[in-house]
Amino acid sequence: MKAKYFNKSEDEKVFFTTLKNRVHAKLEGKNVSYGDLRFWFKGLFWTLVCYTSYSLLFLDSISKLSFWIIYVVFQLSGLLIGFSFGHDASHNTAFKNKKANSVLHFFSFLTVGIDPLLWGLRHIRSHHLYANVEGSDIDIDKNPFLRLSPTHAWKPKHKYQAYYAPFVYMFTLLHSVFMSDWVYLFSEEYDWMKRGVSKAGLYFRFFIYKVFYFTLVLVLPLLFADFSWGFIVITYFTASAFTSLVFIIMLVGTHFFDGADYPQPEGEFLEHTWAVHQLYTSCDWNADKGWARFLSGGSNCHAAHHLFPNICHTNYSEINEIIEKTTKEYQQPYHHKTLLEMMFSHFKHLNKMGNP
Repeated sequence: MKAKYFNKSEDEKVFFTTLKNRVHAKLEGKNVSYGDLRFWFKGLFWTLVCYTSYSLLFLDSISKLSFWIIYVVFQLSGLLIGFSFGHDASHNTAFKNKKANSVLHFFSFLTVGIDPLLWGLRHIRSHHLYANVEGSDIDIDKNPFLRLSPTHAWKPKHKYQAYYAPFVYMFTLLHSVFMSDWVYLFSEEYDWMKRGVSKAGLYFRFFIYKVFYFTLVLVLPLLFADFSWGFIVITYFTASAFTSLVFIIMLVGTHFFDGADYPQPEGEFLEHTWAVHQLYTSCDWNADKGWARFLSGGSNCHAAHHLFPNICHTNYSEINEIIEKTTKEYQQPYHHKTLLEMMFSHFKHLNKMGNP
């Protein structure tokens, strides 16, 4: 990763200092650095849905259609456990204790298939520092299918990417499970990301996690569900594809939208301070809606999460209004859309990136 230096603009520093003071004043007296009752209720709700649906897969009288539908519910609710519990645990905002966060992080990703430790390392050490910066944010690395940034080379196939992108997105989770996780683990190119973490511990956790994951989603259904192995494997792949699409719908437009900034540093220096950089590169969707926060684990409040990653996401509802008001006052950007507007904006961006 290429380390960059943020601008030291005094005006932008004053803005962020004011914003922080207002947020801290709003949340004064509350334990906001770890999970509250709302946090645990939501996470346990999705956990109950996930593992109750999983247990129904092994009923003797279940039909093929019911099995497939229940398996999709199992996968989707498992993804929402990751949103509700795992994301906060990766930022150490579920428990006070870091080891407890690590355990919750591991088990929250159990049905998703993406190695939680590797995901957490790249999420915090790369994406949260340098969102949308080519060569520094892993999430914007070049890929063989889509041109997501103006810093990526254009190819003729990109003219059609707005049309074939949904099919690519259906395989995002499967690609992570079977390919990118292994690259992140073994490639020396990502040693910077794993610095300070025991290699033996990293490998051990990785393989234990993959064994748990494949046992849960494939091995046990193959052994104990009353269907052919072919049907169960097809169910796994199609349910994963559907879950992947939902995952992408909620997240991809939060950084890849029409109007997002893709900073190209002058030398080693970025144009804005760290805080203002997050605003130029992030988009909220339905940040004022409780149902959106319940489903997304606060990922719909993307500006709040990037600016205050050490605050548990159940508090974002109380600070979004402050962010909107303060950005307007200091003439800083704040992108907010509905979910449909964000997705429309994302495909508009894909169409733009499809032009040479």
